[in-house]
Amino acid sequence: MNDVLWNIENVLNWTSSYLNRFCPNSPRLDAELLLSYVLNCKRLELYLRADKPLNKKELKVFRDLVKKRSNGCPVAYLTGFKEFWTLKLEVDENTLIPRPDTEILVEQTIKQIHLWQKKNPRSICEIVELGTGTAAIPLSLCSELKNLRIIAVDCSKKILKVALRNLNRYEALLDSRNNNVQLLESDLFSNINSNLKWDFIVSNPPYIPSYNIDKLQVEIANYEPRKALDGGHDGLDFYRYLIEIGPSMLKSDGEMLLEIGLFKESDLRSIIKKNRSWTSSCLIKDLRGFNRVWKLKKKT
Repeated sequence: MNDVLWNIENVLNWTSSYLNRFCPNSPRLDAELLLSYVLNCKRLELYLRADKPLNKKELKVFRDLVKKRSNGCPVAYLTGFKEFWTLKLEVDENTLIPRPDTEILVEQTIKQIHLWQKKNPRSICEIVELGTGTAAIPLSLCSELKNLRIIAVDCSKKILKVALRNLNRYEALLDSRNNNVQLLESDLFSNINSNLKWDFIVSNPPYIPSYNIDKLQVEIANYEPRKALDGGHDGLDFYRYLIEIGPSMLKSDGEMLLEIGLFKESDLRSIIKKNRSWTSSCLIKDLRGFNRVWKLKKKT
């Protein structure tokens, strides 16, 4: 980009072409998101004001962001926000960036809670979540449902500070809908009161095999928190834990819903085969036909 007069249309066209060389998955979208962030406007306004020139300060800020993006830094970390479900969530380098795949987990959890609420009208549905990150899952559930009590667990104060800011941002989804979300710092579920029993356990746990993380695209391997990705040598460590501890945490008719990676179905079956506390287990596919959600029900 040289020092000629740059309007929004020219900037978007140049940036899309430039980013296509480095980040070919979504160069136009990346350009739009970064420019709308710099100009503090919605993406649609970029096209409504396509002939508006950028001043020198705006151009400098934008150039710096584009350079960082070309080096692999995710757009969400550059803007500090990520769209998920119907929400705009704050993210930072301590949190995993919420992804559309996880919306399948949200969708399926909403379905199961609806069924539970039909059987238990006017009751509070009690849910515990492992690895809340940005609080994307609890807030998405609260945006669609009422009468929820959720304890959302993560292992770091830094992560939970981001989650708390997102809860405060969407506090209208809580008290007025009789929803309550409590954040808890905990190594796995170790700080959960063992006397409490839950209707649902929900989690999008780390599931990338340790050896495979460095082989992922740069924006994930070099920027997203490794602890939120690393599922152990085969990616299944957290599933083994949840399958083992889940029955002791759930009520007699409780259910557990988990996001899963691209595992062989036989690998998942081998984990549950060793635990007879589950009465049913099924895998739910995403829109691409991949198994994405593992739904389990405790024996009554």
